[in-house]
Amino acid sequence: MLLLGLGNDLRGDDGAGPRVARALVGRVPWDVRIVHGLTPELADDLVEVDVALFVDAAADPSLDAPVWQRVEAPRGRGAGQLLGHALDVPGLLAWCVALHGRAPRAATLSLPARDFALGETLTPTAEAGVAAAIAALRALAGD
Repeated sequence: MLLLGLGNDLRGDDGAGPRVARALVGRVPWDVRIVHGLTPELADDLVEVDVALFVDAAADPSLDAPVWQRVEAPRGRGAGQLLGHALDVPGLLAWCVALHGRAPRAATLSLPARDFALGETLTPTAEAGVAAAIAALRALAGD
């Protein structure tokens, strides 16, 4: 399993994903990494695992707690845009399929976020989401 904590520590609540990842390094039996964004190069790492978890802050004002969502790799002619400036999880999984013929099972864990301004401080909502996510992921790992 590969867990990717996505985000930028210098953009307020966007640092929630990396904060979760840092808290889990060495505490779960998975490969845990921090990335600022999704790039096609990650496809090479993703095809080496059976399951990929993407932990990221969500700019959804209605979100008050972490939310899981399973993500499927797009298939066929409508597989989506494989090039561009913004790559999302389905797009990255499409890269896996296009380059390697397979993609891992994948899920996102969206964390509540309110403020993406410059700074390293998380809002109370994001802090609570980080704590809940860490607890949920440690439980998933059997810790």
